[in-house]
Amino acid sequence: MWRNTYDIDSPQALIQAQPGGDGTLESARLTIKALLVTMEEARVATAGTFRYFLGIFSPAAIAMMKVLFDPRHGFDYFTGTNDLANSQIAALSGYDSRQWQRLKKKLAAVGVLTYVHRSIKTGLEKAPGVDREIQISDIYCFIPDRMKCKAPELYAAFEQTLARLKRERYARESRDAKEGKPPKRTLLVKRDKPKCRIPAALNPVGWARCIAALAAAKVKPSPDYAAREAEAIAFATRLARNAPPG
Repeated sequence: MWRNTYDIDSPQALIQAQPGGDGTLESARLTIKALLVTMEEARVATAGTFRYFLGIFSPAAIAMMKVLFDPRHGFDYFTGTNDLANSQIAALSGYDSRQWQRLKKKLAAVGVLTYVHRSIKTGLEKAPGVDREIQISDIYCFIPDRMKCKAPELYAAFEQTLARLKRERYARESRDAKEGKPPKRTLLVKRDKPKCRIPAALNPVGWARCIAALAAAKVKPSPDYAAREAEAIAFATRLARNAPPG
């Protein structure tokens, strides 16, 4: 287990940061767009300097952040969170998961990203060799106030970008209003979302149970069936433990 890891049902793991502030989809989209535009502009502006976020906003970091804040890949505007696995973020962005594990620490250091390590109970406490809890995917969000505290200069750039995008939106809406088209506002609605979105193939518990089922299917039920099943689960969990969490 990683340090500072919290159970999926604990208050620390239930972070939320609805972007936009006014509860509308349009405002939330604008906030996330401003974040990504700020990162891209900072990358270009610091390409030849030695400022403190030099190298953080690399093409890989920006591509992975775009995946993380894309609703097509699980981002929820209502809560402002996503819980993709490291391997999923890497696969969807075309980079390596180890790159993401290094980059997200640097992104969190300047406040463009907040994440929490999470775990779940296996429900296999009585099986020998099986951990009571295992690491699952982190949960991610963007909290502007943390950027304000950790990187004031970057936050100022973000505020300017957001203001510019708002002016552009208001200009478009003004033109549309002259044509009789009212501004579109869509209220964000809470939607049900599975607690753990990582596929069974990437979930050590799912893997352990699958291996146990296969092992059990090869033998006929006997007085020591429970012991055989527990042994299979323990073996599979040891294998799963060697894979990178998340």
